[in-house]
Amino acid sequence: MSKRLAEVARKVGVSEATVSRVLNEKPGVSEQTRQAVLTALDVLGYERPTKLRGERARLVGLVLPELQNPIFPAFAEVLGAALAQRGFTPVLCTQTAGGVSEADNVDLLLSQQVSGSSSAAACTRRAMRPTNTMPGWPSANCPLCW
Repeated sequence: MSKRLAEVARKVGVSEATVSRVLNEKPGVSEQTRQAVLTALDVLGYERPTKLRGERARLVGLVLPELQNPIFPAFAEVLGAALAQRGFTPVLCTQTAGGVSEADNVDLLLSQQVSGSSSAAACTRRAMRPTNTMPGWPSANCPLCW
């Protein structure tokens, strides 16, 4: 991303920090500069981040602990079909022993601007979390279903 930041910054004549503030919707940038940065993104052929296009990506994360247990693939298939009928695309994330963690999956989903998420990961844990929380998950504007 820094290569893109530098290219956009050069095109507009601003710092990379200013481009970053625009992309992250932070204050401290004039509307004229904000529009110049967004225009430069378009001219240089970079896709604007979903949140700057004024829409969510219509992706819904499915976080599953494994695929060995036949209940989880069946769950993903049924939920995926229901989502597709409503115009959403499921993004399947599974945890792996010694590899990808639930937190890694959350980071991935948030970076993709998902519209929501469903998780069966907590079902296999002894200590259940409160039903509306997942580490790192924003509490507002992005539904989470267990």
